[in-house]
Amino acid sequence: MIIAMPMSRGRLAAHFTKAQRIGFFNEYHQLITSFDNPALGGGCRAKSELLSLIKAQKTDIVIVQHIGERMLGKLLAAGIGVSQGDNGESIEVLLSQTQLLERRLLDAFQGRASLNHAKKDGCCASGGGCGSAEGGCGSAEGGCGCGGHKPKSEVSSLLQKPESAQGEASVSYSGFRPLS
Repeated sequence: MIIAMPMSRGRLAAHFTKAQRIGFFNEYHQLITSFDNPALGGGCRAKSELLSLIKAQKTDIVIVQHIGERMLGKLLAAGIGVSQGDNGESIEVLLSQTQLLERRLLDAFQGRASLNHAKKDGCCASGGGCGSAEGGCGSAEGGCGCGGHKPKSEVSSLLQKPESAQGEASVSYSGFRPLS
């Protein structure tokens, strides 16, 4: 079993994506390896890299104090358990409590809502790139799924004004039947 822990100053980081490093521990609570957090100071693409790192290390459980609902949803969808801890607890206590079901986060709504994501109308609208290989939104692998990607607006043909035979613009209401 591999346990990932976002860490800052040798303790559990207060927020998952803002940690300085990500430590990976084995079932004996020994540190196997640690990496600089690729999401630190980045946008959607950087957060996607963090998720890829966690998956690549074959992580079973991630310990968090605070996590955003979107990242929590992605971890859960990837089959990775999420255990909530407090950065006032020692690393050993946090690691030993990962098996406690009452510590588990089981639904994305248990994470914090992203106010910035909502303000930007999704990361795609802000030029964040969403982290998918193709750079598109909502892709099955690595996309943000934010819904911020909006297709080019097209005016419905029902609302377009047809040109009359004399070149004057007239209004036509398609879809309405004449009153009898």
